Amino acid sequence: MRIGIFTDAYKPLISGVVTSIYTLEHELIKLGHEVFIFTNDTDEEVIDASNVIRFKGLKLPFKGLKSYKLAYLVRTKLKTVKKYKLDVIHIETEFSMAKMAVLASKKYKIPCVYTLHTLYEDYLQYISKTIDTYFHKPFLASLAKILIKPINKQAIIKIVPTRKVLAKINNYYINGDVRVVPTGIDFETLLNNKQSEEELIKLKQKLNINNKLIFIYIGRLSEEKSINLLLDAYAKVKNENTVFLIVGDGPSKEGLLKKCDELNLTDEDVKFLGFVKWEELTPYYEMGDCFLNASVTETQGLTYLESLACGTPILVQKDEALDGLLKEGMNGYYYDGHNDLVNKLKLIINDTTIIKSLKNKTYESVKDYSKENYALKMLEIYQEAIKNKDRNNIKFITHN
Repeated sequence: MRIGIFTDAYKPLISGVVTSIYTLEHELIKLGHEVFIFTNDTDEEVIDASNVIRFKGLKLPFKGLKSYKLAYLVRTKLKTVKKYKLDVIHIETEFSMAKMAVLASKKYKIPCVYTLHTLYEDYLQYISKTIDTYFHKPFLASLAKILIKPINKQAIIKIVPTRKVLAKINNYYINGDVRVVPTGIDFETLLNNKQSEEELIKLKQKLNINNKLIFIYIGRLSEEKSINLLLDAYAKVKNENTVFLIVGDGPSKEGLLKKCDELNLTDEDVKFLGFVKWEELTPYYEMGDCFLNASVTETQGLTYLESLACGTPILVQKDEALDGLLKEGMNGYYYDGHNDLVNKLKLIINDTTIIKSLKNKTYESVKDYSKENYALKMLEIYQEAIKNKDRNNIKFITHN
């Protein structure tokens, strides 16, 4: 099968959407299919594989999206798409590449499917505070409807990663055949990179955190992740036997460093370890006693899955995206707001057996979220789309 994935975000950009696309791309190739990535160009130095097709794009005028571009005059570029003789199109965006995909699907009669990754009204405040002040959710919900309407009309099957998204999709004019398909995780790479106890001790000694209770955050340092809320709570409970590791980089790093100064959190209390390549993250997950996250903008939360796969329980803000994933007392705990987070952190610090007792159960709770299962489910959807490409006026149905 010749599969075209259309996305406005792709490597070297780092995000959950990019990880999802990259994982799917490589699993489909391993299964013997040809996959072509249609995306925007980048100002960063990158050597693409031959299956990545980039189009010139314009930078966006928002600080929070400074690394992103959108292609222009997409209609003039359809002949480029045509020459790849695609069997199916998978739209993984709502912007310029989505427009190109919809036009190509119509013009060349290529069946297409669509994945909605992002609930946009949750993100506007992090993109532009000025626009958010005057418009916020009503504005962005209306914009999302305009963007998604032609995609929804053209896509035979629509995909969402969790029931949280499924519960909200009517706000976006999504109907027809809608499936819940969580993104799969590369457990094989994560588990192959597991370290021995001796190696983990050496890493802890290098960071001067041996014999400490380690809380850890791994991910992009951006405002929508609400890392400042974690710092607020941690400042109230930390002691000489605890440390909070923050692994990652992003536009909020300087602000978070200032936040630590305001809270009198020293380098011994909170350590910013910077960007670490995904392939090298396993020992950092393993080293953590408890993974922390405060975001409520996740549509799935891939770092939660990765942490659990590596044996580290999670303590995260209660959110619908975690329904069915977080099993309290088995692989971690919810908290609901600042005071609850402070109380849960105190419990863990005062009784470390609470978290240690969960470590052997975490992988079992997420093993079904494998990249292999994900790719096989997507192949079934592609085959259905090809088989049913001429059907119209599908009634609204949902699938697990």
